[in-house]
Amino acid sequence: MKRTREKILDKSRELFNEQGIQVTTLRQIAMALGISQGNLNYHFKTKQQILEDLYFELVKRMDDEMQAMTQQASVLSMLYESAGKSMLVFYEYRFLLRDMYSVFRENEKIKTHYLGLQQVRKQQFLSVFGMMTAQGLLRGEEFPNEYERLYERMNILGDNWINAAGLLRVHNTDAVTYYHRLLFEVIYPYLTAEGKAEFHKLI
Repeated sequence: MKRTREKILDKSRELFNEQGIQVTTLRQIAMALGISQGNLNYHFKTKQQILEDLYFELVKRMDDEMQAMTQQASVLSMLYESAGKSMLVFYEYRFLLRDMYSVFRENEKIKTHYLGLQQVRKQQFLSVFGMMTAQGLLRGEEFPNEYERLYERMNILGDNWINAAGLLRVHNTDAVTYYHRLLFEVIYPYLTAEGKAEFHKLI
């Protein structure tokens, strides 16, 4: 049976996704759970504390996904599957992506952690690109830091597809499928003939 703290986080994530962070209040969360606001405040004094817990919950799930990704043998297949799973996880926490820059302005702890995490993620992806190059799936760099810039483009798309989906497409798992394909296609021009053949088998 879920503890009250877990129930609060689950309900908060649900309400944040439905109506946004700014609109959702602690009182609404408590009412939706059928508990007093005093009971909620025993576990979380502020909405920012709830946001921090949900943010680090998301980070933990993404860390687990990255760990699983680096343990697979077929690097391109691993990248494809991991991107799909990651975007499904992001969709569960879509309120964070939708309101990311507002969250950063209001919560220095989350912002500082995110900026540090980006450096870790960049090194992880550069390592993956290196493995793909060694396996003959990815061509060598044609100018300095080319694959750092590829990661940056993928990261920008990965952080902002939720807002694009909200504006241009229906917010459901069909959007995840569409943007997963869009994100994965970014790597296509960098693949060797062998890599492109594997790419077409995957999609």
